[in-house]
Amino acid sequence: MKFAKPTKFSLQAKSLLLAVTLGLSTFAIAPPRAYGAEDDVVARALKDEMKRSISRLHLDQYKGPYFGSYCLDQFDTAHVAASFGAITSDYRSRTRTLSVVMREGDYTLDSSGMGGGALSSLFGHLPSGSAITCDDNYDAIRHEAWLKTDEAYKKAIEDLSAKKAYLLENNVKDLPESMSKEEPVVLVGEPCRLSGDNKKISDLVTHLSSIFRKYPQVQKSFIKLDEDAVTRWFVNSEGFYHRLPHTECRLVIAASGQCADGSIIADAQSVTALNSNELPPAAELEAQVIKLAERVTKLVSASEIDEYHGPILFEGEAAASFFADVLQPNLGYKPAPLSKFGGMDGQSANPFAEKIGTRVLPAFISVVDDPLSKKFGNTNILTSYLVDDDGVKAERITLVDKGILKTFAMSRVPSKTIKHSNGHGNAGSGAAQNLYIKSDVKLTAAQLKERLIVLGKEEGLKEVLIVRRLANSISGALSPQSLLSSMLGLFGKSTEVKLSGPVEIVRVSVADGHEELVRGGQFANLNMRVLRDIEATADDAQAYAASTAASGAMGSLSGGSSCTIVTPSILVKEVELQKPSKQTDLLPILKNPYFEQK
Repeated sequence: MKFAKPTKFSLQAKSLLLAVTLGLSTFAIAPPRAYGAEDDVVARALKDEMKRSISRLHLDQYKGPYFGSYCLDQFDTAHVAASFGAITSDYRSRTRTLSVVMREGDYTLDSSGMGGGALSSLFGHLPSGSAITCDDNYDAIRHEAWLKTDEAYKKAIEDLSAKKAYLLENNVKDLPESMSKEEPVVLVGEPCRLSGDNKKISDLVTHLSSIFRKYPQVQKSFIKLDEDAVTRWFVNSEGFYHRLPHTECRLVIAASGQCADGSIIADAQSVTALNSNELPPAAELEAQVIKLAERVTKLVSASEIDEYHGPILFEGEAAASFFADVLQPNLGYKPAPLSKFGGMDGQSANPFAEKIGTRVLPAFISVVDDPLSKKFGNTNILTSYLVDDDGVKAERITLVDKGILKTFAMSRVPSKTIKHSNGHGNAGSGAAQNLYIKSDVKLTAAQLKERLIVLGKEEGLKEVLIVRRLANSISGALSPQSLLSSMLGLFGKSTEVKLSGPVEIVRVSVADGHEELVRGGQFANLNMRVLRDIEATADDAQAYAASTAASGAMGSLSGGSSCTIVTPSILVKEVELQKPSKQTDLLPILKNPYFEQK
């Protein structure tokens, strides 16, 4: 298919112009004839090099790229970390990365979709963005865009040849087209930079980290604050153009302790805001640090859990982690790569791939992905976005309606049944990043606990479990054994569901409802059936930030590798929990000198 470059008239006719506010900057509408203000050196350099590449770049018998895109992210970053009342790292940086896509062929069949070889089969596809100049120097930006475009185009030629050869040698049925055609979007906001009192932030982080000095059972701890102001320039050959700001501040609180048997207890939580000025008051942050420190202290002396098979109530944040692990990774469409490595290349096959129109959740649960909502109650949704990584306008979509899977979060890569993007592209694939779990069965907290106990009695159990927190990537860094177990778990059976291990578990007596804090355990033998085993939900829906399986680049305006899960607590009818590994770390030979002096 021959690509026709959009004319000024076609851009005026087709461009979707949006006047919006992101909560930080008021956006101005860019004229459809322009890529941005004349004084925007970055936009001008990218526009001019794109025009030259699309019109003149070709090699031998190849026609030249029918499609190209530049994505330039500017990061203005402030970082402060402290441990035990002392700064461990403190810096301010400004960097830029440029990602280049060049496609040879046409919309029906192009160079995309080839596997990355043995390396990607083990570690996934690596980010394509690379560092470029931070100066607004027109010639320097064009120079680097030229080099990266040349590299990307040569790779596209190789990939298209390999793809055609693969299709000649292999019978691939119902191969979808390579890329969908979408209406261009032009959206221009003001570039953003960090502001704020660095000394004030450093003092706050130092003070919060010193609170752990009151807790001898806390072996390791740290407080970390990262604040980013990201401006993205996106230009492609079809007339899409964006200049969008995004700010985010994340305060991380992490601590670990060691039990008498050598087991590591690690926990971490984060507090997010649009910027450091909007963080909660210091007194509220202190309370959160104290709460985590006391939780770790109690867990260190808690008894170890026995093996368990029965109902589990996932409360609050644990419910969000449950859905982030089990549901979220399967709601985005990612095509299987054409590769001699087959199923080994990248992630395992999506168990929902052929499930549209079938039941995947109980009939009382629906799931909506809404990237446009910026708040839920008083909680800011920092993963909200206006356009996705492909530049397509974001849409609110119903993924699951009363238990029935209706569609996938789509990028511009079509499937056999879904031909267009719905504005959920992330790093080349579809990703659901703002999930709202909606339930028609809402019980009070007391009713949900009562239902948990009833299920336990029906199964003849003496005790049932409430899980309030699951492990995450931050707490895993403080527990090497746990992190290693999680990594090895990735090589298990593709039909198994990987659910992060529990951190905070409460054992509830079926006889009298008495609660006891316990520790340890790993979820085992889970499959996708666990979603249909959700018995009921509470009436306590809240928004939680969670890590995802998505591989978006850091600073992605469509959320990157983070997502937001808005969910109530959930009761799951049947879950298996096994005892943790008997391999543990040796206790320190000497006590912490700080507490020994005390």
